[in-house]
Amino acid sequence: MSEIIEATYSFLDALDKTDMIKKITIYRDKLMANKELLTKINSVQNEKDDNKVIAGRKVIYADDDYKMYMKYYNELSFLIMKINRKYKEYTNTSEHSCRR
Repeated sequence: MSEIIEATYSFLDALDKTDMIKKITIYRDKLMANKELLTKINSVQNEKDDNKVIAGRKVIYADDDYKMYMKYYNELSFLIMKINRKYKEYTNTSEHSCRR
């Protein structure tokens, strides 16, 4: 079991050093510094009028930093899904439940 824990920490350390993580961090920081865009994102999230939501999203999705952030965010999300699928293979308790 300790090998699994060590390998997991090694994996997380290696993941921190990848281009994907470095770039998502760069673009996240750029977005956090862009107060105008953050205001637009918040207003779109709270908007009830569909036409205003669409117009707001057009502005948000036109931002290059937002596009790049979402690109790396999606890559990371897919990686996490793959990891979770693998985890589920080993821990599927619905088939092999220890609790009866």
